[in-house]
Amino acid sequence: MSHRMHVDSSVKLIGELLFGIVKSDEMLYTVPPTGQPLVEDWDCLKAMVRTFETHCGSLSQYGMKHMRSFANIYNAGIKRDQIDAASSQICVSIPFGHYSSLEKGFST
Repeated sequence: MSHRMHVDSSVKLIGELLFGIVKSDEMLYTVPPTGQPLVEDWDCLKAMVRTFETHCGSLSQYGMKHMRSFANIYNAGIKRDQIDAASSQICVSIPFGHYSSLEKGFST
């Protein structure tokens, strides 16, 4: 449960840092229109998730529910260095243990 709460709150706080508290939920949870691809550049999305996991730990199977949020961050024009800065500010230390990206590896 603590891992799930950590992943959920980390993604939410990163969204608030990047988009502001008022606009964060809209930016993170908007569903693209039917037929539109989730993202154009899957490698860039994958790199963005790895950057997050480097600072905040593995998303794990549970955290895959946030892939739309990461896609929305990418589609909003947020660059990898911005995600890196936001993730390092929100997750001040790499979580250790079973869900650490150091121990378990990356989800993507």
